[in-house]
Amino acid sequence: MDVVVQWVRTCWTKRSRGAPGAVRRNALPEAFPLPQATPPFVHEVRMSERDDFAPHPTVTGGLPPAAEVELAEAGGVLKVLLVVQDAPEWASSGLGLAWRPAAVTLRPGQTLRWQVNHRFAAEEGWYYRLDTLNVCYRNSSAQVFLGPPDHRIDERSRLL
Repeated sequence: MDVVVQWVRTCWTKRSRGAPGAVRRNALPEAFPLPQATPPFVHEVRMSERDDFAPHPTVTGGLPPAAEVELAEAGGVLKVLLVVQDAPEWASSGLGLAWRPAAVTLRPGQTLRWQVNHRFAAEEGWYYRLDTLNVCYRNSSAQVFLGPPDHRIDERSRLL
């Protein structure tokens, strides 16, 4: 399967929620240039408040686990569905996961950007994470995710 997946995962605490921390955090990239690798591969970039949001990239050959992203190729198209492991707060607010977006169909050369945010409890208090999933079908140029995506799904919610 000629697929490239890029995860951009940003973590922060209450310290970065208001200005100027939020201003800095909101200016972080949603995508990065791809490393040289042969598809399929997963390029993950983690950024954390703990180290001033410095990017830490890793590359793993193959496809992402089906528990994170469902990928199905048939008839020259790719269907992509982000699997929400730790459902955001809105998922348990009576709306449920039933209204989540359906799988997105990508044609060769098309890109998808899918974002979802989370809030987690820890002994030190709340911490937050924004996951940005970038997927490209049959195009792995280094710059493929740096422009506007062909498809965009935004499942971010207001986290208190």
